[in-house]
Amino acid sequence: MKKHNPKSNFFRASKEIGEGVVKGFDFEKPFDAKSFFDSFKNTGFQATNLGKAIDLVKRMRKEKATIYLGFTSNMSTCGVREAITYLAKNKLVDVIVTTTGGLEEDVIKVHKNFMHGEYEADGAKLRGQGVNRTGNIFIPSERYCWYEEFMHKVMDDVYSESKKTGFVITSDRIIKEIGKKLESEKNKEESFVYWAYKNKLDLYCVPLHDGATGDHLYFYKKDHPDLVVDMVNDVEKMYDRLLVEDKVGAIIIGGSVPKHFIMNSCMVREGADYTVYINTGYEAEGSNAGANPEEAKSWGKAAHNDNNVKVWGEASIIFPILVAAAFKLK
Repeated sequence: MKKHNPKSNFFRASKEIGEGVVKGFDFEKPFDAKSFFDSFKNTGFQATNLGKAIDLVKRMRKEKATIYLGFTSNMSTCGVREAITYLAKNKLVDVIVTTTGGLEEDVIKVHKNFMHGEYEADGAKLRGQGVNRTGNIFIPSERYCWYEEFMHKVMDDVYSESKKTGFVITSDRIIKEIGKKLESEKNKEESFVYWAYKNKLDLYCVPLHDGATGDHLYFYKKDHPDLVVDMVNDVEKMYDRLLVEDKVGAIIIGGSVPKHFIMNSCMVREGADYTVYINTGYEAEGSNAGANPEEAKSWGKAAHNDNNVKVWGEASIIFPILVAAAFKLK
């Protein structure tokens, strides 16, 4: 019978390996925001990944990379919208990619705000009250009734111009008309769609025919059977720009089409030079959100370097920190 030596199992010889010391922020010292954010990279776990994300965004800016910002619609639903508007207003990003919900909820909030609610609210009761729920946020149906009227004006102008001049309607043309229409709205400066239009930033909404906008296009086409919207134009415009970029940085919140549209497009240039992902997806499910930077490298979506990181966390917490640390602080 083999005799084990418990001490040798517990107290093994070891080597000092790893990069740097794990150490958190020293709250005994006077609080300084820069030192606090810098401490993330040494804290460990996802704080270290967030610290790397902050450094990568700073490098994107220092090296004058073209920054592509992608996000799912829930970022417009919640207060992350204001951080995105700050970036668009101050031209701190160059290209924005979102979903239909991301675009339309930004526009709707120019009309009226969304309200705080509860995750556990009775869905049937809310339906009877004409209230829609996204997480713990309530959205009265009145907001979408207004958006229907707003979009009808947008499409009337785009459609009539197309009939007069013969130009092909594209999602890009519709989005620009939305931005133009927002100029007459009182709260327009709260909108990233407005600032993208004002500052001539490329704004992609993929796919435009989803959500309430898709509903409107459905009803509009019933009255205008010859309506055609060219969606291929988005791909052509995106690819052509990426082919001539010197350096590309991608900051992507969530998964879905915005993440794939940006990263798949980067294949035309053998990948983005810098990538920062923020999401709660996990790789085991094989999802787009869960895909890590190494998977992106295998497709040629991300450059074969170490300038990439995934921060696993809820973006309504993580992204404002990233914006404050990498864009706001000098």
